[in-house]
Amino acid sequence: MSSSILEEAVAGEAVIQPLTVEVYHQSIRNGSLPEDTRFELLDGFIVGKNRAKAGGDLMTIGDRHRIAVTRLAHLVDQFDSHGCFLQSQQPVTLPPHSEPEPDASIIKGVLEDYREHPPRGIDAICVIEVADASLSRDLGPKLRMYAQAGIPHYIVVDLVHNVVLFHTNPSNSTYPKPVSLLAGEILAIPTASSGHTVNIPIATLLP
Repeated sequence: MSSSILEEAVAGEAVIQPLTVEVYHQSIRNGSLPEDTRFELLDGFIVGKNRAKAGGDLMTIGDRHRIAVTRLAHLVDQFDSHGCFLQSQQPVTLPPHSEPEPDASIIKGVLEDYREHPPRGIDAICVIEVADASLSRDLGPKLRMYAQAGIPHYIVVDLVHNVVLFHTNPSNSTYPKPVSLLAGEILAIPTASSGHTVNIPIATLLP
């Protein structure tokens, strides 16, 4: 009976060597791996991004996901004067095996600080994922990755249950129970300026 290499690996009959971030970057630079914004490096595997509506075609971008990400991107000017900037769907390097591209991330410093390399986990103040069909990934592997990297704040815009989950203060590769925010409440997104936040109505993120 034939089986796939992945099935053999799960059964302990084959060893799969995950890609490191360094090898991933080198493969893109030398052209052996095409740079493709539809994919990201997670736990050493090149994984297709899932931006679909729950139950929808995985090859499409859900309308609510698109609107929420666009609204986040419109906040970019509100961070620049507070020692950080907002990047949208751009990589954050989490060595040795991951380089996710969160829907938004708040990064210390200015864009020009990262001419030679993408921001790392230590550079991120906050990452934001808009989750529809991707909810289990965003609250599973990605939550673990961001917590392991020590990223102080992780926000999940849960379009399935119409709630925003605000995770803070990671320890032991996880975050404590998040604060749940509903329409009518305000999300205070941290900046690099002590005590300063950018406030956005939850209803803006739950179109």
